[in-house]
Amino acid sequence: MKITLHMCSRGRPLQLVAALTSLRDNESGRHEVRYAVACDVDDKATIGTLVSLQAKMPLGYRVGHRPVSLDARHNQLAIDMPAEVYACFIDDALCLTRDWDDRIAEVYQANPKGLWWWRSKGDDLTLMPITSEAWRSAAGKIFPEHFPYWWGDTWLSEVWVLATERNLEFAPVDFLDCPKKTHNMRDLRFWHSFYLWLQPERIAEAMTISQRLGFSRPTITGPLSEIIGSANPAFVERIDEIERVQGDSGEPHEGYVIAKERAEARMRANDRPPRPDTSLADVMTPELVAVLKQNFAELGFV
Repeated sequence: MKITLHMCSRGRPLQLVAALTSLRDNESGRHEVRYAVACDVDDKATIGTLVSLQAKMPLGYRVGHRPVSLDARHNQLAIDMPAEVYACFIDDALCLTRDWDDRIAEVYQANPKGLWWWRSKGDDLTLMPITSEAWRSAAGKIFPEHFPYWWGDTWLSEVWVLATERNLEFAPVDFLDCPKKTHNMRDLRFWHSFYLWLQPERIAEAMTISQRLGFSRPTITGPLSEIIGSANPAFVERIDEIERVQGDSGEPHEGYVIAKERAEARMRANDRPPRPDTSLADVMTPELVAVLKQNFAELGFV
């Protein structure tokens, strides 16, 4: 089967080589695995590294100016290199699973419309999706393009839960995250608020995907969204620490400024879909609410 491994990289040529080598060396060789990397036009070290790697592995790369949305680059890489499955990866992680492509093929064959996640052996906050072409096509993308850094994976995980009313599904493929500073991470409280504010859009997206993929119509999406769409107290308590440790201390680049201005303009204009006209009291018993909270707490939603 065809698998596209997509990632974005800036200023980490050594980590990029380590990440790609860990993936290439652990392939089974039984699938058509191709690698797609996006980088910045001013990052000569990364461009040179990718040029040299092309002689050693099936790799394509896209060079552009620093983007407003990193997630938009991932979406474009999937268009550039179509496949049956798209496996996201980050440039400061290492693949730990031998024959990882076989494992991905197995979960895909069991559910060709699925969405899965790599299993972290380090930072549990790191989420990397493995997306079927069916899901990507139904959504029109892999990630939303609203954010300048990593909110897209959180968005995708919530949309899966709302569309399927099931927990996240982790493929038996492991990685070790070796986190560095996160490019563009700043104003974490603002982006957290913006993410929560956009939840009606995630609900609408989940309903559309569910319909297009022929899933059973979600019956508790509205009430469920009230549970998993609220602020996670544990995250809020750590928000300043996370930004201090992982945040980008340099001057914000033009793309970041544009992304924040767009987000602020949307909030001022209240540019979002209406929430479903359903309340918890109408549909759910206290016992059912308790069960849902228990099931989804482990995902960090509540």
